[in-house]
Parts: sequence; structure tokens; C-alpha cells
Amino acid sequence: MDSDTPVVVVHGGVHKTATSHIQSILQRNAGRMRKSGVHYVHHRDTRKHYTVPCQLNGYEKLGLNYKTKVPDEVLSRKAQTFFDGIGAGPGERIIISDENMPGHSGHCVRSGQLYNRRDVLVPIFAGHVPYPVTEVHLAIRNYADFFASTFIEFLRSAKGENVIPEALMKRAVLSNLPSWSGFIDVIETCFPQAQLMLWRHEDFGDLSQVVIGNLCGPDIDPDTLVSPKRKRGRPSASHRAVQELLIEIERNGAEAALARRVEIQDAYPRGSEYPGYDPWTASERAHLTRLYDRDTADIAARSRVTLLSAG
Repeated sequence: MDSDTPVVVVHGGVHKTATSHIQSILQRNAGRMRKSGVHYVHHRDTRKHYTVPCQLNGYEKLGLNYKTKVPDEVLSRKAQTFFDGIGAGPGERIIISDENMPGHSGHCVRSGQLYNRRDVLVPIFAGHVPYPVTEVHLAIRNYADFFASTFIEFLRSAKGENVIPEALMKRAVLSNLPSWSGFIDVIETCFPQAQLMLWRHEDFGDLSQVVIGNLCGPDIDPDTLVSPKRKRGRPSASHRAVQELLIEIERNGAEAALARRVEIQDAYPRGSEYPGYDPWTASERAHLTRLYDRDTADIAARSRVTLLSAG
């Protein structure tokens, strides 16, 4: 690509859509990709030096009183320093990946929405990239499975005073009716020059090489990339483990129960004996799936979106 500057490719997650797997492959091959002019920034570096400052800036705009303040002028300097440090030359490709770009799992669980702070956080993230953003890559996932999985993630990292009951999470989701269409509206607005490459998490098993290849661009053959030496993903919790944890919270309080979460998960590992966590009734799941199918069709029809097909 001819360009006076590097170009940026954003992989924005979202949570619980095999993002860690993608990041591990890109990081494992970062050195050899750099020789071809493709610069992958480790997601922990992106988060620490770019995403978190952007979010702290946004939280202040939202009126949240975080101890660390990142005013506009400080964020501008941090962003420029971050991208300068990558060392990409004109026309070279920078891949930044962080599922926290629109917010956190807890934001979804508490609000029943797909990232209720996205209208503030995504524009800040997008607006401080100093080079053209030519592509945004994202996964979407069935609402029932997304919120079940993010609820587990929330329980894994929540502090005692922040825990909410399963029933409250379900009520928030079913009353707000989450929409990937609205989420993609924000992405299209904030990255007006970018092509959007999307896939359904349900199809990722068949599309993983295509997804990696699209992120890396035409100069990298995904079949030549080395797989990570070990799998880093954590197994999802079983339904029994989550229910036991919630009972323990009711009985002994959130702080004491959360201190035992690893012990409880190990006692009831997900498998044939203990199926995966699913808080939805059959009718609720069917309703959420209909919404997901409708929104997927809407997104696929957009001119700037390519929805990858497993067929």
C-alpha cells in the first residue's frame, strides 16, 4: 500500500469471542511479521499505554471520579508516544488489538446493553490514532451466549461489593434488548474511512485462518504462522459451578464466596457431567436468537461491512 504514513488495523474484540486466541497467534509471530512491514503490538502494551489512558479520559468526561486523571492534552501526548514507539514506516501496517476498546464485560452485565459507555469510549479511542485506520475487525456473538459468558467473566474478576445477582443481569438484558446493529453504528461513525471485517463467533472455528489472514494483510500467509506453544484460554465455567457460587454468595456474602471461586470451579469442571453455564429458558434463548439473526442480517447488508461466511 502506498502511503506517506503507516496505516492502522484495529482488532476490537469483542469479549468472549476468541480474542485471546487471535492475540496469542499474532504475538507468537510478531517478530517475523515485522520483517514484512506488519507490526503487531502486544495487547497488554496497547491496553496499558493506549486503551487505559483513553478510558480514563472518557471516564472523566462521564463524570466518574477516578483517582488517575488523563486530561485531553496528556492523552494526546501519550497516544503520539505510543504510536511513535512502534517504529512503523510509511505504508507499513500496524495491528492493535484490545477487546476493551468499547468498555468492559462488567459494563455489559450491569446494564444489559452492549457496552453502555461505547458512545464516549470508542470515539476517544478512534480519535487519537494519528494514522489512517483502514480496517476494523470485530466478532459478534449470539446474545444469549455472549451475556452468559460475560457474566462468568464478571464473576471471575468482580469485587464483593460489585456483584449483581443472575436475575438482575437477565432482567437488564431482556428489558434493554441488546443490539449489535447499534454497536456497529458507533464503529462505523468513529472509523469513517475504515472497512469493517466482521464474523460470527459461532463460525470462528471454520474461519480462524481467514480471520488471521485478513488481520495480517496480503503480505503474510497465515498458513506459515506458528501456533502458540500453549493454549492460554481459560475453560468456561459449568452451570453447576456458577449456581454453587451464586448460592455461596447468598449464604456467606460476596466477598467470602468470591474467594472460593477457583475452588468451586475446580470442583465442578465443565464437561459431560457438568454442562456449560446457561441462565436462559428455552423461550428466552429463542427470543434472543431471533434478535441476533435479525441484527446479523442488517449488519451484513451494509456497504462498508464484510461479514465472513463459514460456507
